[in-house]
Amino acid sequence: MSKAEPHLRRVLGRADLTFFLIAALVNLNSAPVVAGIGPGALVFWLAGFLLFFLPQAVAVLELSARLPQEGGIYQWNKLAFGPSHGFVSGWCYWANNIFYIPTLLLYISGFAVFIGADLTAGLGDNPLYVAGLSLVLLWILTGLNMMGWGVGKWVQTIGASGTFITTTLIAGIAVAAVLTGGMANTFTLPSMLPRFTEWKSLALLSVVCLNFVGLELGSVVGEEIKDPRRTIPRAVLVAGIATVGLYLLATFAMLATVPAADIGVLAGILQGVQRAAGNIGVAWIVIPIAILMSLNAGGNASAWLAGSARVPFVIGLDRYFPAAFARLHPKYNTPYVAFIVQGAASSFFIVFNAVGSTVHDMYMILMGTTIVLTLIPYLYMFLALIVIRREPERFSGEPGIIPWSWLCYVAGAVGFLMTAFGVIVSFVPSAGIDDVGNFELKLVLGVLAFLVPALLVYRWHARRYAGVTGQPAGSHVESV
Repeated sequence: MSKAEPHLRRVLGRADLTFFLIAALVNLNSAPVVAGIGPGALVFWLAGFLLFFLPQAVAVLELSARLPQEGGIYQWNKLAFGPSHGFVSGWCYWANNIFYIPTLLLYISGFAVFIGADLTAGLGDNPLYVAGLSLVLLWILTGLNMMGWGVGKWVQTIGASGTFITTTLIAGIAVAAVLTGGMANTFTLPSMLPRFTEWKSLALLSVVCLNFVGLELGSVVGEEIKDPRRTIPRAVLVAGIATVGLYLLATFAMLATVPAADIGVLAGILQGVQRAAGNIGVAWIVIPIAILMSLNAGGNASAWLAGSARVPFVIGLDRYFPAAFARLHPKYNTPYVAFIVQGAASSFFIVFNAVGSTVHDMYMILMGTTIVLTLIPYLYMFLALIVIRREPERFSGEPGIIPWSWLCYVAGAVGFLMTAFGVIVSFVPSAGIDDVGNFELKLVLGVLAFLVPALLVYRWHARRYAGVTGQPAGSHVESV
């Protein structure tokens, strides 16, 4: 980054980054979506771990070591394939959070029903209540993150801590419930083999991929990390192991206490806790766990708010976005314009999807759009891993961290194929969609509503900047 450009501060240590990644990666609230297929959900988590999460880890470790730049995945894809492809991937990486963050806030709205007990019992299926509370929470989290890492990192740390405590508690309750009443589902080899011939079951692999994204966030905020070349790999390792273990344990505990056919999408974990806790005489524990689950969702939303806002900031430095995106807050030194724009866009889509949809369909539409936009940058990233490893002389980065080229090629190929499959099956409506036509229409329109403007914005700003300076946009950025 040239000296005339805004500079971010290095404030995140190893522990901060580890909690930040865990908060971003582990969304326990999405486990019920996968668990609804029964014991085969455990196989889906393992398949996602082997075919997507591990290749992602290889890509992030190698590319973050070679190119430790603020903006992470946007910078890697831009250097590998040129500014237009870099812009589209960066746009999708940022835009998907406009959908994803509202889905997390929908969870908190559902948990509030449990926290309020009888006072809020009938509000969980009310789209106006859900949308209203989601808007309030969205702007509270946006404001906290605009105040910088000094405040924001504690939101993520508390959220990650709530994740560990929640998983431990629900696992303990599940064990006690099983000892007194038996397993709610039968765990046999046939029951654990997913029905790969059913598209609605295979569609859940896209949800698994979505819940394994986020390792690259450490590189997205790379200029704000102390000693990133050493800190990022260690945080990725710890956060990766914790993520897989937490998902498997939470899913198993849920399936042990609730029949698969009865698991709800928005409150499946609390549903299981409520049933199991009542059976063993500790029904009072539902409210504390609902609060902890809210902290998990809040930490998850906060982590993605903080990380994704850095991408439009860097795009603003490259002049593909209006210069306002590259501004830092005079007091908090944060990309506040990106936060405000993202909050406004998320607010619009919360309201848009609340009109004419049930709460369940509202959630699934947001989830499907999120999956498609999220996975597009990963398609680029896995190919970028292969390109950059094969032609390192084209790039002026640091030495790589993976000693074997073949591992990078295998990880890139496997990760790309799994990601492409995830994009395709995300258009398959899952079981329980009330209005398939409405689902497909809003999903397709939601994706196009972000992809088409991306191309128009890129072309307009690239031509405008070149006309003013005589140079292509992005050419002034030496390093970030």
